[in-house]
Amino acid sequence: MFDYEVVIVGGGPAGLTAGGHLSRAGHRTLLLEKELFGGALQHTDRIDDYPRFHGGITGAQLASDMIEQATASGLRLEQAEASGVESFSRSRWVACTDGRGFSCGAVILAGGSRFRALGIPGEEQFRGRGVIDCTPCDGGFFVGKSVAVVGSNDYAIRDALHLAGLGVRVTLLATGGNLDLSPLWESRLAEVPDITIQHDATLEQIVGTERVEGVVYSKGQTMPREQLAAAGIAVRVGLAPNTEWLDDVVDLDACRRIVANADLATSAAYILACGDIRSGARATVATAVADGAAAAARASELLREGARSWTN
Repeated sequence: MFDYEVVIVGGGPAGLTAGGHLSRAGHRTLLLEKELFGGALQHTDRIDDYPRFHGGITGAQLASDMIEQATASGLRLEQAEASGVESFSRSRWVACTDGRGFSCGAVILAGGSRFRALGIPGEEQFRGRGVIDCTPCDGGFFVGKSVAVVGSNDYAIRDALHLAGLGVRVTLLATGGNLDLSPLWESRLAEVPDITIQHDATLEQIVGTERVEGVVYSKGQTMPREQLAAAGIAVRVGLAPNTEWLDDVVDLDACRRIVANADLATSAAYILACGDIRSGARATVATAVADGAAAAARASELLREGARSWTN
């Protein structure tokens, strides 16, 4: 007898959706999350591209709604960091960094992504002391101060606009000559003219003593380095999947996302992947929810197929 029929690793919208569907279908399901249940939603000011809420909804509220709905279905949530998955002929074993482990019939990998780090001097040194991981969480600390946001994508603009709306003086260090934005964020940026934009900027160093006091950046190939006084810095240059622990578990693509087929099956039997941790997935709530529902349906099929084969 397994501890659980399905173990889900990752508590973002994909994992919560999968868990809710499986629990409502009567499957004993455990969801493991190493940080905040709700995942990246908890770090998002506002969700405007999820069809269920036409007027938009805060990320924290959507996370709360999803957690409540999933747990009401009977889904078990545990705060734990998965460290490995071992496959046997009739079961899987999910190991955790705290020494615990859980046996199951199928595993769903839904660990999502995090903001990619640049690896520059000062970035790790000042994390939590001016280097901003969660803009909605920490933005209030910078009201009336100057903050730099690095990036040219929707994530960078979203956070720049949120900070500006709080009364923060924002300088956007755009990493290319042009911004790479969806029409929604492009139109919103046009409505906030007081965000200073430095195009073709490369962040080279974050400086300070106890906290962030400024950043050093260069523009183009020939311009000298410049220093910008800033109390905070948000690096939003893209996403990196949370797959460091999966090298020996499933196949990863060149970007270290999980390779999965149309049924969300990975290279390992009875192990599925859903959400933006998988190769080719878009980083949207709608995609994550659809993936989670599809992974739950496929996991249920695998459990039925396995039950037939294991009893023969």
